[in-house]
Amino acid sequence: MLALIKNELIKLFYRKKIFIAILIIIASAIVGVWGSIAYIKSIQPEEEIRALQKTIRQFQKEKSKIKDEAKKQKLDRQIYELEQQLAQWKSALSSKSNDWRENLKKEIKELKIKMNQALDLSFSDSKENYRKKIIEDEYYLSHNLKPLSLTDLNNFNVMILFLGMIIFMMPLIVFLLSSDIMSNEFSQKTIRILASQPIPRNSIVLSKFLAALIVSEGLILILEVLVYIVTGIIYGFTNLKYPVVIGTIYKKVGEAVIPVYGSSYIITLGKFLILALLLQALIIAACCALSVFISTLCKSNSLANILSFIVVYGIYFLISPISQAVPVLKYLNMMLLYSYLDPLKIITNDISAELSISFINPWFSIMVIVVYLTIPIATALLSFKNKDILA
Repeated sequence: MLALIKNELIKLFYRKKIFIAILIIIASAIVGVWGSIAYIKSIQPEEEIRALQKTIRQFQKEKSKIKDEAKKQKLDRQIYELEQQLAQWKSALSSKSNDWRENLKKEIKELKIKMNQALDLSFSDSKENYRKKIIEDEYYLSHNLKPLSLTDLNNFNVMILFLGMIIFMMPLIVFLLSSDIMSNEFSQKTIRILASQPIPRNSIVLSKFLAALIVSEGLILILEVLVYIVTGIIYGFTNLKYPVVIGTIYKKVGEAVIPVYGSSYIITLGKFLILALLLQALIIAACCALSVFISTLCKSNSLANILSFIVVYGIYFLISPISQAVPVLKYLNMMLLYSYLDPLKIITNDISAELSISFINPWFSIMVIVVYLTIPIATALLSFKNKDILA
């Protein structure tokens, strides 16, 4: 088996696609990091505060006119996210001239009053959203950590913006490397030679899957590590003891999805990054499995490439706008791999709020990804085993 994997790795590195993938990765790193740094440098707290306040007022006016509960709920979440950004910008502005510890104590006091007054009838006015900010601020105080500002140019802020782009590009890189890994053998007629060897057919499929997985994981991980190290050396490394609030569970109240009070908790940034990398590895494995499965069914390289992109990107961008118009179809989004590409949102469980489905939690998201990993590979093994290749 190891010899087969080694052989497949050699074949992958001799193909032109590997160089295209590397070029895409390098271009993504340059554009992503440069864009992230340029954005952080360009933002001014005063202007951002005014713009956010104006947008919040507009959304609140729109919300008062909307009768559809699903649309009102979506707007409610957008208002909450904007209010969170507004609070961060105000905090960043005040911390420049005042004692950050006193600012935090004042903010905690104000948040506790709002939390006690919250009715828990909408997302933006839920007790848990106030509590999340309170426990984060209390962590900063107890660990003597100055809160991170959105205007700080450090490797954490750069990485968060950069990862937003890489998450979207990740399936593209995987499919580029693996979408024709089996179909290429059919199109070049080398599959008969391969199948005639005294090698179990399952080993052929598995070796190709593992080779594609190793290369995909390796290239993406190397890119992320390099960006993290280089930006850290230039702009400073973020303390890995900083807090990240995760694990929020949601409940349904009428048509709204509301965070459950007391469900969120804090882990350190270091642990958060480790969990994110492990989840990313699982997501890449699922993309590889899906791609190898499609490649096993197709004898044409072009068809295998097209189908791989349609399955992850095309179906999502077709269903997503339809589900917004027809709320009951939101459950279709729950079954699409594209909805689970962001490991950060899986850990924080922001996916549940975004899809407005209360029963989704991190373990549910992991289960969906595992299904996308196991079923395509099992089907590919069965299909290739029963295929009449030598005829």
